[in-house]
Amino acid sequence: MESLDRIALFPLGVILFPESRMPLHIFEERYKRLCSSAIEHNEVFGINFIDEERMHSVGCTARIAGITKKYPDGKLDITIEGVRRYEIIQLEQGGQNELSYARIHWIDDEPELRNKELAAEVITLFNELCDVAYKGAVETLEPAIWSAENKLPSFAVAQKSGLMPDQRQTLLLVRSENERLEMLKNHLEALLPKVKEAESMTELIRNDGYIVTWNKK
Repeated sequence: MESLDRIALFPLGVILFPESRMPLHIFEERYKRLCSSAIEHNEVFGINFIDEERMHSVGCTARIAGITKKYPDGKLDITIEGVRRYEIIQLEQGGQNELSYARIHWIDDEPELRNKELAAEVITLFNELCDVAYKGAVETLEPAIWSAENKLPSFAVAQKSGLMPDQRQTLLLVRSENERLEMLKNHLEALLPKVKEAESMTELIRNDGYIVTWNKK
């Protein structure tokens, strides 16, 4: 029988991707303990998306990439970084004040020839979204770096591309970088015109402009 790794779980209402980062505010006692152990022993823990109905079985391990603030009562502001995807095989449910653990099976991509042109195209679309929507608040991706064979730009793009939770969870399940990039390309090509239109309307209002419409005869 295959030996399964065991990790502590931190269920959240968000989806974490490998190679992406996310800020968290830690205030519950059990998760304070989890983070203290992760920092002390350089451990990873599991982030699984939980919605109103259930906790999804496929998640992503996280490591603590940085501590932004420590509070006197032990609360923490941290940044986590996604590491590797997994599927829960056996859940060890904790009590009200205890952590839950899981025996997991790791999920990796199937071998494939990477479509670097597609990767570069998606990165260009994402960088355009960053310029239009985020105004420098989100860092753009360098195509020369992120198109490399050892990189997964799909996950870096997905973290800040306006995907709905169900779309994000679906993307997490896909085991082909090329397939994820194709999904993101279609999403960004549909999203960008809407964002640009909204931006132009916002700019118009900001400048106290107006639109005149008429019918030509």
